[in-house]
Amino acid sequence: MFPCFEALAIYLTKENSMLRTLSIGAIIGIFVMLTGCQSEDQREAAQRRREAEAEQTLEDLFGGLAEALEEVAQSDMSPIGKVVRQAENLGSTAMNQRQSGGETDYDKFAEACDMIMELIENHEKTELQPHANAIYVILYNGACAHSINNEVDKALSTFKLAVEYGWDDVEHTMNDPDLVNLRANTGFQEFVMEMGAIAERKAVENIPAEVSFPFDFSLTTIDDKPLRLADYKGKVVIVDFWGTWCPPCRAEIPSFIKLQKEFGKQDFQMIGLNYEGGSPTSDMKKVKNYVSSEGINYPCALGDDATQQQVPNFNAYPTTLFIDKKGKVRHRLVGLHSYNDLSAIVKKLLTE
Repeated sequence: MFPCFEALAIYLTKENSMLRTLSIGAIIGIFVMLTGCQSEDQREAAQRRREAEAEQTLEDLFGGLAEALEEVAQSDMSPIGKVVRQAENLGSTAMNQRQSGGETDYDKFAEACDMIMELIENHEKTELQPHANAIYVILYNGACAHSINNEVDKALSTFKLAVEYGWDDVEHTMNDPDLVNLRANTGFQEFVMEMGAIAERKAVENIPAEVSFPFDFSLTTIDDKPLRLADYKGKVVIVDFWGTWCPPCRAEIPSFIKLQKEFGKQDFQMIGLNYEGGSPTSDMKKVKNYVSSEGINYPCALGDDATQQQVPNFNAYPTTLFIDKKGKVRHRLVGLHSYNDLSAIVKKLLTE
């Protein structure tokens, strides 16, 4: 390999993937020009050799870099974290095979699940809770593997643990072809009826005893009506900081619409504060169109900096505030959450 080519390849390991992809073609073009005195057939053959050599060199470099980064990451992990990461990697390998059109390696799902089951047997749940989001996915995929193998009892016990650690997607569960055998089980059918209650209990457990911070606003809705938080004292209120440009924000809107329908007559009010990033005129038009097209049934207003700055460490959309009947902020969620989680918190605050 030419020294300059090797140097360029090493440099490209530091750049993003798009730049690397574009640069490979540029490198090959330079070398074709340098050998332009060759015959057409010779140039084509040389180009193919150089292209193959470049791809192999970059694959080797990136593979080595990925392994080095993984080693560094694992060196900073706790023993529990290392096991969870290894189980995640097994599951990811199986999932990648499925997504690339190959046969799903359910043995890898089962093996990853066994690693997590061993952690559960040997550690307190409080020790595992920081890894709950990874654990429930691994357990769910393990339940799928056991169901495929017609180990229904094992699938059911694994699925119950997945729910205990946070799995709450009932719709996906009831439509997943991997769980056909499990869904035919009477014990599973009874447990699904309990999933809502379990989700409510878990959501309520996550409400901090005291999270309040001063929060108030006085804005104007997109329908040119006054919108003051103080006017809703005596009601449970959700304030959603969101934007029409934000995919998880949009994905959560149907749950907020459902909440307003379900609890609107029970001293509950949903409010949306939009942050679009354009001019007031264009933002207003954009939000009005979205509210109309999606059938949003609660007041929305363009938020301002003063309102957002009242939320400590605000760093992402959507951010959802839960405010009790006394006007105190009682809970905050960041990111997309299920209807079950949201409604459980609302129900708890309504009973106070």
